[in-house]
Amino acid sequence: MNVDGAQTPVSGGIFGILLEQNYNVVNGGLYVGKNSSIPNTRGMRNDIIQGFKDIHLGAMEWPGGCTGNSFNFQPTSPSNTMGTDDYMWLTGTLGIDPMITGSGMSADANRNLQWVTYINNNSANPDWHLKTFKVGNEVWGCGGNQTEAMYEPNYLASYNLLHTPINGKPVNVVAGTGLISSWQPWLMSELTGTMKGKIDGIEVHDYLYHPSDIPTVGFTNDQYYNIVNAANAGQIGPRLDAIVSLLNTQDPTNHIKIYEDEWGDWLKGTAQPGSSSSCTGVCFQQCTVMDAISTAEQLHIFMKHADRVVMAGLSQAINDIHALFLTRSSDGALVKTPSFYVFKMFVPHHSCDARWAPSTLTSATINGNNTTFPVLSAGATVDSAGRVNISVANVDLTGSRSISIALTSSRSAYTVSTAQILTGPQKDSYNDFGAAEAVTTQILPATSYAVCGKSVTVSVPPKSVVMLVLTPQ
Repeated sequence: MNVDGAQTPVSGGIFGILLEQNYNVVNGGLYVGKNSSIPNTRGMRNDIIQGFKDIHLGAMEWPGGCTGNSFNFQPTSPSNTMGTDDYMWLTGTLGIDPMITGSGMSADANRNLQWVTYINNNSANPDWHLKTFKVGNEVWGCGGNQTEAMYEPNYLASYNLLHTPINGKPVNVVAGTGLISSWQPWLMSELTGTMKGKIDGIEVHDYLYHPSDIPTVGFTNDQYYNIVNAANAGQIGPRLDAIVSLLNTQDPTNHIKIYEDEWGDWLKGTAQPGSSSSCTGVCFQQCTVMDAISTAEQLHIFMKHADRVVMAGLSQAINDIHALFLTRSSDGALVKTPSFYVFKMFVPHHSCDARWAPSTLTSATINGNNTTFPVLSAGATVDSAGRVNISVANVDLTGSRSISIALTSSRSAYTVSTAQILTGPQKDSYNDFGAAEAVTTQILPATSYAVCGKSVTVSVPPKSVVMLVLTPQ
């Protein structure tokens, strides 16, 4: 690990969420109404707001997702759900830059402009500043079933209205890039055609997509290895590497940023507890040890590309797909999932001006699901105080891994100031309503690591994520 070579700031936006207005994410999740017996502010649950603060949430895309394609931002403060005013209050309270998704159709370009103007030129709230606006969501599907040729004029209709600062407040305009399996010709056309030079960011959606064949609990070992491999070298890693490579060729000034604003383990979910409705598509999911490991692996990849990736939105934030929180409508109960605790463990990676540290990981391989792939994933950052943050995920279900870490640093020695681990009894262990948490962060025993000058060794138990913070001497 090249400590002295850490230069690229890690955007807190990488540790963000998709907060979609639809499904059970807002209504039935975050928003309970101002008259609810559940403690709330402006109708939004105080315990979830505090949870966002605990993980130093860095980004929140709203109101979609697909909901953003047709969302009517007026009235601004509806009585039965959160509106634009509530969203702006929430992002302000959390200290994060708002990101809104609007329509990707030219017929709605003026409405997009009205929405941005309402925020950025609001006399009652002069501090408001919407910095990112995405033109359409999944325009190849729910955003109008568009081809790239259809999307270009639709995008430009909004871009031409939004790229000039409103009230002196500039907006980054984000474009769609097509279905992940066919992103390359779509993006190449945007970078060289009529949209060339008129893109501030690109949308990337890349799920580990198994809504019909891998259950959230009770999955097999092969299914487990399918997911943890895809979260690293089997899918997410090479796809993002390829996108960055194309951008580096066509955009050498590094102007266009990546918004991987939908990612997560999309598995076979169920109806929300207490609901009598059936579930198709986006469903309630338990979040397990497997999902926590997958979370760490994917965050490692996003941080590796911190020069391009400025936002990543775990989907969905509450109840559905790969959630941080689960709620139960019957009694207002709340669960913090294993992925929530990974986000909390990783706070040092994006605090105190943390920068990505170049590193080389030589990992043993493991065979699972008839595939051979790396058993380890790692991430490393250095903050402004010289503290070194190292996270490691071990996907092996049965074997520990002993890791040697060599620090290239002008400092003479380090000590371990904090050491944490997240794991659980089983690969599908999860935190449930009304029960003690089965998966949460624990102190990693001092017998599991050693430091000698600038050399560190650590033993990482099976199916676990470990986080070390080293303080220079």
